[in-house]
Amino acid sequence: MFSKIIIILAVNILLYAKTLKLGYVSDDLPTFKNPPVMKTKWDKIFRWVMGQYKSCPKYDHLLTTIIHAVISAFIYLAFGANHISYIAAMLFSCNPANNQVSIWISGRGYALTALILLSAMSIPYVAPAILLMIGYFNVGYFAPLALIGSTKYQLLWMLPVIWWTWRRKFKKDFLLKIGVETVVEDSKIHLKKLILAIKTMGFYLTLCLIPFRLTFYHSFLQSCAGNDIMKKRAYSFDKFFWFGMTAIGVFVWLWITQGWSITTYGMFWFFVSIAPFSNFRRFQQEIADRYMYLPNIGLMIALASLIHTYPILIVLFMTMYISRLIPIMHMYTDDYWLVEMCVNEDPGAWYAWHIRGFKRWDNKSYREALTMWVMAKLLDPKEFKILFNISIVLRLLKQYAEADAYLKMAEDNIIEGQEEAAKALIAEYRSGRARMLL
Repeated sequence: MFSKIIIILAVNILLYAKTLKLGYVSDDLPTFKNPPVMKTKWDKIFRWVMGQYKSCPKYDHLLTTIIHAVISAFIYLAFGANHISYIAAMLFSCNPANNQVSIWISGRGYALTALILLSAMSIPYVAPAILLMIGYFNVGYFAPLALIGSTKYQLLWMLPVIWWTWRRKFKKDFLLKIGVETVVEDSKIHLKKLILAIKTMGFYLTLCLIPFRLTFYHSFLQSCAGNDIMKKRAYSFDKFFWFGMTAIGVFVWLWITQGWSITTYGMFWFFVSIAPFSNFRRFQQEIADRYMYLPNIGLMIALASLIHTYPILIVLFMTMYISRLIPIMHMYTDDYWLVEMCVNEDPGAWYAWHIRGFKRWDNKSYREALTMWVMAKLLDPKEFKILFNISIVLRLLKQYAEADAYLKMAEDNIIEGQEEAAKALIAEYRSGRARMLL
């Protein structure tokens, strides 16, 4: 057992050694440039571990690698310290679908949630004290539900304690997220939302097993609650809906024919962990790779239980994962490469082109910015912020007729529930105090 833990840790250190040369990207940058006020040395250490304080990318990436390595080792321990859990730990270690947590520093909360849950499963005598901490993270509030059906189901008595202890923080953060991330359609509950939930789950499941697209800005379900074009696309039946339905069918079939096994439990872990991010009642980004981290643990357990007697399949999956993981690390070199590689990974994502336009705008390359936003418009012709930004650039370039035309299009495509804020922006625009929309 000890030798396998050493191997798991060593594989992780070797795989992610390259990340020590990488920098800060996306949400890393605001906390690096404007660090939080820290009262004591211990407060500073706490915030550093939580990923809320950043001062040196090398040390931050080292800590991220260590945490991911320890999580992989705990997968081996938490699921029985046997051959299946060993294979699952190795698959999880190198799975590139984990990149926004195994590499990205700002994904630390998702990693620590997984670490707390797995360590509680592995160290029974102090499990309640460990598990109580999981509610600090919003993603951890419902994470213990994955214990249902496990050999550690006794720990479920902690769930109401966790919810009671962290209820105020969770409610505050939840309401804040709703105010920033969502629109009116997201709060509506109707039968079509089941289509959205099933296809979201099918997309994540497919991406975990076969990492075909790794990016910060996915075209899949982009603006799914926004304009009519994207909303209609979101509620349509596509391949990921059928992948999701197939996965549910396989789960039910295995449960009926084989009973409750490590395979069915692994699939159940995936389903229950991904449910909060299924877009049935959205309060977060539509699609993000970091949401897969905790669910992927269960999926790798299920996969390992199916292929552990087939060495060729084990090698095939690990080779596929590593061959995708190594190149994707380059995305975390700096914020420039993040955006460029996101466009390359998913050129159909309008938001990637939108961010690319912002980079050009910040560098005062206004015509290039216009080009990027026009590309974004081609992908989503009714996106308010794209139309609004194009109007501002055209006005700057003294193409007043075209600017007015785009402003009119923006007015015609205000998202439901955002009328008041949009009209205030348009009023500012007409008074000569226009500002770009991110």
